[in-house]
Amino acid sequence: MADTILILGNGFDLAMERKTRYSDFVEFANNLFLGKEDDLQSFLDSNHIDIEKYRDNFYLKFINNNRSTLGENWCNLEIMISQLAEAIVYFKNNKEELLRVISEIESNLSPEHSDYEIDLWKILSDTENFLVKRFIAWTFFELYLQKGWEEKDVNYSIDKFNEEFINQLELLTELLEIYLSYRDYIDFEIDKIPPVETALDAIDDISASSVISFNYTHTPYKLYRIPIENTHYIHGEIDLSRHKSEINTMVFGIEDKEIDVNSSLIPYQKYYQRIVKETGSEYLDFLKPRRAEDLYGGLMKKNIIVFGHSVDPLDKEIFQKCFALTSNNRYNYRFIFTYYNESTKRSIVKNLAIILGKDKLVELTGNKNVVFIKSDDVDGMREVLLD
Repeated sequence: MADTILILGNGFDLAMERKTRYSDFVEFANNLFLGKEDDLQSFLDSNHIDIEKYRDNFYLKFINNNRSTLGENWCNLEIMISQLAEAIVYFKNNKEELLRVISEIESNLSPEHSDYEIDLWKILSDTENFLVKRFIAWTFFELYLQKGWEEKDVNYSIDKFNEEFINQLELLTELLEIYLSYRDYIDFEIDKIPPVETALDAIDDISASSVISFNYTHTPYKLYRIPIENTHYIHGEIDLSRHKSEINTMVFGIEDKEIDVNSSLIPYQKYYQRIVKETGSEYLDFLKPRRAEDLYGGLMKKNIIVFGHSVDPLDKEIFQKCFALTSNNRYNYRFIFTYYNESTKRSIVKNLAIILGKDKLVELTGNKNVVFIKSDDVDGMREVLLD
C-alpha cells in the first residue's frame, strides 16, 4: 500500500471553513482594543495574555493605510514585509536622502498639517515604492524625536530603527499566534467543527499520513487525527502553552532574494528564522525510502498530495528539495496538486514552471509523476492515487 504525504497550505484550513484568511487576522487585530466578545476575553484571560504591547504595530499601521493596494493574500503580506525591510536598507545606503526627508518634515510640520499632507514626492519621486519609503521616513521621524536620536550619529539611528522594525515583526508574529490559537479554541473546543468533504476523503486511513504543513494550526490532528509527531511544521506551530523560556517557533518573514548576505535583512528572512527557531528538516525523512528493500526492490509507492497551497515561488526552496528527493530515489511516486478552480490551476502550473523549469515540468506531467485534481473531486482523486 502506498504511503501518503500531505503538503498543506492555508487553502486546506479554508477548505475546512476556518477563518484563517489574511483579512480575518487583520480584522481581529484591528478590533482587539475595541469591545471584546465574552469568548475572546475568556480566552485572553485564561492564557494570561496582555494585549497592550501589540497596540500601534508598525506593520498593521502600514496595512491599514494601504489596504486597497496590498491585496488580500498571505503572500501579499510577505511582499509588504519585504518592501518595508528593503526601504530601511535603502535609507541606510542613502543616508543623505533620509536626512533631507527629515529636514523637509521638520520645516513643514505644523498643527495645520497632518502627516501625509507634507509633500515628500519631490524628494522620493525618483525612487521605487514611494508609498513604502514615505511610511518608513515618517515612522523614522517619529522615533527620531521620541527616542532622542537627533543627538546620535545617523548610522546609530538607522540601526536602532531597524531593530525596532525587527521587534515589531516578532510582535506581529506573536499576535498571529494569539489569533490562530483563538480560532483553534473556537472551532475545536466551542463549535467542534467536523471535517468538510473534499478530495482528501478518497484517502484510506488518512490518519496514517505524514504531513508537511505550511500552516501553523493543528487542523490535521483535530479533524483527521493525524498525530502531531507525523507532522512537520515548516514554519513552526502555534503553542501558547510553552514555557516562557521557550521561543515562539513561528516563522513569519521573507525569502532571501540575494546571493550575497545582507546583514540588515537577515532577521527578516525565513531561512534565518527557521535556523534560529529550529523548525528542522524532518519533512525530508518523509520522502526517503522506509526500508532498504523499498529502495532496491522498487516496492515502495508514495502519493504526495499538495492541498491548498499556491506553490508560490516564495516557498520554492522546500518544493525543490521535495522534487529532488523523489527523483533521486528509485520508488514510484506521484505529486497530486489539488486546485480550487481553473484560475488557481493555471497559477499552480505557472509557479511549478518557475520552480522546476518548463522542460522538467513537461517531463514530470508526461510521466504522470505530476497530476492535477480539483480539490472537491473525490472520484478523480481515487483514480490518480497510487495503490
